[in-house]
Amino acid sequence: MTSGSRLPTWKERENNKRRERRRRAIAAKIFSGLRMYGNYKLPKHCDNNEVLKALCNEAGWIVEPDGTTYRKVIQLFSSLPI
Repeated sequence: MTSGSRLPTWKERENNKRRERRRRAIAAKIFSGLRMYGNYKLPKHCDNNEVLKALCNEAGWIVEPDGTTYRKVIQLFSSLPI
């Protein structure tokens, strides 16, 4: 963080734009690879939260829209004879 009094130069702004554009391109390639080869059902324009939700789902966790996460409950025995 800067103190707020200094403005970035034109060259620094251009470098930041280039860096951010490259970061977005890499993320887009990762997401498309997950869609294509990982069989993840991700939206066209997804963010890291969507990827985390898909990974949690694959690992056996449920993520609710508010972010609450809990383990899936698998019922092994439907009824136990006593």
